[in-house]
Order: sequence, then structure tokens, then C-alpha cells
Amino acid sequence: MSEDEIKEGFRHAMRRLATTIALITSGKGENWTGMAATAVMSVCAEPPTLLTAVNRTASIHPVLMGEERFCVNLLADRHRDLVGIFSGKKKGLERFDDGGWTAGPDGIPVLGDALASLVCRTTQRLDVGTHTLFIGEVEHVVNHDEISPLVWVDGTFANAAR
Repeated sequence: MSEDEIKEGFRHAMRRLATTIALITSGKGENWTGMAATAVMSVCAEPPTLLTAVNRTASIHPVLMGEERFCVNLLADRHRDLVGIFSGKKKGLERFDDGGWTAGPDGIPVLGDALASLVCRTTQRLDVGTHTLFIGEVEHVVNHDEISPLVWVDGTFANAAR
């Protein structure tokens, strides 16, 4: 296969990888920032560790490079509107006008009614291609009782409620 065929085939294959949409947030006070993401995964349970991949051109990237913490807010079906807001419909602090945001540990933005919010301390950063992988040890967890994850698959929303 040619390099172009591999890239196109990879993009096509990844559209089949269903995943919960998350809002990655970081910053303190007037420097709150966030983005919608599907490139989030559990790395291990001991110690509890997550990984998120962020394009180096994303507005959140320099904040994540400078801060020690980030939060992974797993979205529920009720959060569909937030995905567009955190994907560019609004910029900067305006993104936090919608949703029930509070200042969590160290002042980091936490979505109050997320399925789960996991505050992580960055332990490693690794550049891969166009992205930086931010690896963080989980320091604080808030779980919501309801489980109705907002899933992204084949370029659109899906619901995986049980």
C-alpha cells in the first residue's frame, strides 16, 4: 500500500472506533481553557493513569504544556451542545458560559454533571507526529450515578445507555 492509501485507510478505520466524548480542561481563573476530545484512554489502574492526545495547533496545547494538571470530563448524552461549543463555536472563557462548571482542585474547571470528571497531574509529555500525548496520574475523581455516555462513531453522535 502507498503512504496515502495507508493514511486514508487509517482515517476510515478510526471512524469505526466508537468512543465516549470528553472535554479536556485546564488552567486557572481567567486562563480556563478546554477542548472536545475522543483521543482519551486509560493507561493503567495502578497508579490510576490516563492519556489524552492533543494537536499542537490546538489553543489548549500551550496551557497544557505550562500547567501541572488537566481534567477529563466524560460527557453524557445531555451534553451534546457542549461538544460544538468546545470544538470552536465559542472561544476562550466563553466556552464555560454553558454547563455547570466549577473550580475543582487547584482551580481547574470541572463539569459538575459529567458522567465522570478525573483530575490528573501530568507525569509525562510525549510528542508523536502532530500531537502531544499528555499522560496524567489521576488525583481526584467525581462519578455521576447516571450512565448514558455520549459516543462518537463514524463522524456522528451515538448513545450507549444501558
